[in-house]
Amino acid sequence: MHIEQGPVLDKASKPIGIVSGIAGPLLLSLTLKGMAGHAGSVPMPLRKDALVGAAKVVVAVNEIASQFSPAPTVGTVGTLNVFPSSRNIIPESVNMTIEFRDIDMDRRNTCESQLKDAIAEITQLHGLTYELTVDTDIKSSYCADWIKETIRASCTDLGLDAPELVSGPFHDALVMSEACDYGMIFVRCKDGISHNPLEYASYEDLALGSEVLYQTILKIVG
Repeated sequence: MHIEQGPVLDKASKPIGIVSGIAGPLLLSLTLKGMAGHAGSVPMPLRKDALVGAAKVVVAVNEIASQFSPAPTVGTVGTLNVFPSSRNIIPESVNMTIEFRDIDMDRRNTCESQLKDAIAEITQLHGLTYELTVDTDIKSSYCADWIKETIRASCTDLGLDAPELVSGPFHDALVMSEACDYGMIFVRCKDGISHNPLEYASYEDLALGSEVLYQTILKIVG
């Protein structure tokens, strides 16, 4: 059992969700390199601005992931480190992190391929060089059907209409799936906020989740 760490249950006014699987994360690092120059003296056509290229990559990541909506495909640029980071110097280089997550590996692979094409096009247009590396590449994993069915039966016994949803965050269960079947119960959290002082799940929802977990365990061992 875990809080959802997302807003789906809260938006749907559902206290409990049944996890269908855990998305596989692809975490990338990208370095773009151009040429520094004085912000006042280098004409626009002659610039090799790494930050302009990075900005276009950010937009590309968003557009690539969004094309599959409402599928649970997501893409995020989480960090940008600009060098030399001075207000009157054209950015010479940018280091950035990129990630895609999806339960469907074919969709995620499509995102990766399209991103590589976009980076090649953007860097050529702006006279940049780049280096793209893979930091983490973990395959997605589906919850065991028999465990999902047992959780659903427990929810039905308690009068709960629990939707199925994909876990975007990767939990310990993703690693454990290589050794055994697994299942997960999500509990609604306010506004989907987690890892934050504002994280909140009501006592009532936590009690419901605990009861679903308890009843599911009883069914499994019985």
